[in-house]
Amino acid sequence: MVDKPSVRLSSRSTGRADRNETPEEPCSNWEDPYWKERFLKVYRRFKLRTQTAEPPTVELTLAPVPHIGLGSGTQFACAASALLNLSEHPDKPKNWQDASWTLDADRGLRSHIGLHGFLHGQMIIDRGQEATEGALGTKRTTVHGFPETWRVVLLHEDVYQGDCGESEQAIFDACSKRENPNRPRMLDLIAQQILPAVSNGDFQGACEGIGLYGGLAGEIFRPAVGDAYRTTRIRSWVDRLRKLGLQGVGQSSWGPVVFAIVQDSHQADWLLGRIRPEVLDGGWTYVAKAAGPARIEKSGSGLV
Repeated sequence: MVDKPSVRLSSRSTGRADRNETPEEPCSNWEDPYWKERFLKVYRRFKLRTQTAEPPTVELTLAPVPHIGLGSGTQFACAASALLNLSEHPDKPKNWQDASWTLDADRGLRSHIGLHGFLHGQMIIDRGQEATEGALGTKRTTVHGFPETWRVVLLHEDVYQGDCGESEQAIFDACSKRENPNRPRMLDLIAQQILPAVSNGDFQGACEGIGLYGGLAGEIFRPAVGDAYRTTRIRSWVDRLRKLGLQGVGQSSWGPVVFAIVQDSHQADWLLGRIRPEVLDGGWTYVAKAAGPARIEKSGSGLV
């Protein structure tokens, strides 16, 4: 999990004096139609389950570009659901991670990693549905630390937007008809190279393992999309970064974001200086670091 781009929502309770002015929907003044609709889906589930009559006023102060393979939909849904539920019960104990708000978020299927990432942050290891309790000697999903000094350079160009919804599901359905031939090798990379290297701060070993893992993961979808990378532009960027000597590179989920793991902020600055002149107009770059769990903070009369 990385700290950029991120989602930030805030809420405040409606006082008795202005209850008559309470909007029917807590996000009625939002200007972003996409995120407004996504919020309403969460809110309607919340309202139906809790029978809430007086919702808080919710403001969207920060939201990422959707459908770019960084799990923004899951993070937004989780944030919206947690905020609504905690606004309804502001005196809940701090272990809000265990609350029933996950029912309203309606996440945890393909977004299994994203849900755990919202709750815990750090590096999420998901071994798939077959790795239930006791299988392979571990749980399906575990949380692992990530070196604080390492950075992840993200690069996005808006010439291509990732798949979502029905089109994404169609690709999953097509690819799930055959067994993943790379699964044993991918699990071996996790256990034998990636996790030991990350634990020991072995930057080169971790990057080699993560880069190889990403390539194997992409091969699963080659029959549906024609390549291990979603577009020729993404492939060209991965090749470019490797020529610069970086090994921990790949695409975010389906793309279109390309990532490169670097050793520290100084190497991140060096890399940005090399690639920014080549980024197409309208593109952007971020330097991110490992994120912790989502934060809920009291601010004045509300929550952030």
